[in-house]
Amino acid sequence: MELEDGSHRYHVVSEADEECWRKIWDTYDVHDDPGISLCDLRQRLLSRRDAESLPDEVVTKLLTVADTNHDGNISFSEFVNLCEKTKRSPRYRHLLRRGAFIVIPRSGRDAETRKYLDEYSCCPPPLFMISITLIEVGVFIFYAVDMDQPMGANHPAPIYSPLTYNPYRRYEAWRYLTYAFIHSGYMHLVNNLVVQVVLGVLLEMVHSWWRVMLVYLSGVAAGSLATSVTTPSTYLAGASGGVYAIEYAYIGNLILNWSEISHPWVQVIILVVLMSFDVGFAIWDTYFAAQASTTGHMAHLGGALAGILVGVNVLRNLKREPWERYCWWIAFVIFVILMGSGIILNIVLPVPEFYPDSDFSAMSNAREDFFKRYPNE
Repeated sequence: MELEDGSHRYHVVSEADEECWRKIWDTYDVHDDPGISLCDLRQRLLSRRDAESLPDEVVTKLLTVADTNHDGNISFSEFVNLCEKTKRSPRYRHLLRRGAFIVIPRSGRDAETRKYLDEYSCCPPPLFMISITLIEVGVFIFYAVDMDQPMGANHPAPIYSPLTYNPYRRYEAWRYLTYAFIHSGYMHLVNNLVVQVVLGVLLEMVHSWWRVMLVYLSGVAAGSLATSVTTPSTYLAGASGGVYAIEYAYIGNLILNWSEISHPWVQVIILVVLMSFDVGFAIWDTYFAAQASTTGHMAHLGGALAGILVGVNVLRNLKREPWERYCWWIAFVIFVILMGSGIILNIVLPVPEFYPDSDFSAMSNAREDFFKRYPNE
């Protein structure tokens, strides 16, 4: 509670709150001293698992501004004041930090990182994931209007768009990336955007925008190359390759930081469940569904592999172990071989008539053919 006396405001700590903070204090004041050395406290907080019982805000302040009298120690009264100030921060910040600490290793929870997360207010937002999401929404709206068709959950797709991956125009190399901006129906769009925003923003908060961008774009490129090589006559639209790369990049994060990530086995179980569902659905949709599959499962597989391999290479590894250097090189070599093979096979595959003949006609012809097939209502 707060009391006001003229121009001064005082915060009064209740007995129940003080008792609560005392219990936490006693956990760390093992020598029953009048104060705890900030140097010792910093080492304890950053190295011991039991330190996670403290709120993240308190850890931030303890490591930066707790020592108000600058004597190199923190007293119980200083500790209580900090706890009371920080426990009233907005609820969404708690959720944001908790989500970020799922993917950040313990050794990376230094004062700078904690201070960033403590003050993080989504202004500015995670640059890449928010930007790519807005672009995909804008492109979807544009073509929904341009097609002038009733937009269903999973169709139609504007296959006439210069952004769509078109197997008859493989020489237009930009299509191997820009197909991610096109979606077939609102459910296709929503499913991809929800996953990439939730998982991508958390990764970007911890690993920075350019690392997440490399993971995402590598997944998009790997998805189109894999589809082109395995099903050469298939059109491709949707950000699933990039989304799967973001999702499976968490495996790369686990590989590099296993001993330091909170509850790694929980994350493994979640990833195994997701992978099992993905594989099971792909098998059912390909071989047992009543209608022929229109889902680009090879794009999903390519994106997932790229996410794991590129994740190992570019995501932050804040505590390097000797064996991780070998892991880094193995992932790098495998990725280069797979991507290089995909590119070469798309250019000079020595199999006659494997790919459809290239279409060099004007793009306007494709648009006219689309509207003949789907006349405006």
